[in-house]
Amino acid sequence: QLIKWFEDTFGVADVGTSYYRMGTGVILPNHSDTYKKYIKLFGCDLDDIIRVLVMPEDWKSGHYLEVDGVAITSWKAGDYFWWRGGVVHMAANIGTEKRYTIQLTGHAG
Repeated sequence: QLIKWFEDTFGVADVGTSYYRMGTGVILPNHSDTYKKYIKLFGCDLDDIIRVLVMPEDWKSGHYLEVDGVAITSWKAGDYFWWRGGVVHMAANIGTEKRYTIQLTGHAG
């Protein structure tokens, strides 16, 4: 159902999923994804790629997300954040509990 929601809401194809458990003390500094393998597999351009990050749990102290310079905290389970192509983003877990996310990747037709 999550993949169908992503396809219908964002009009994407060739959806890939990733489930990530970020341990305490892990920091992914500012970066932008290159999607090299995805682009090679599906013959799309970087600017056509859409990434959605779904939060399966409510925000916990020390959990952090930043997208294009905007700090994000206090999310609720089911909230999602998205960006296109090479947008700079970062994540950190300086809390005491693991931080879970579901990543969805697709490209516009």
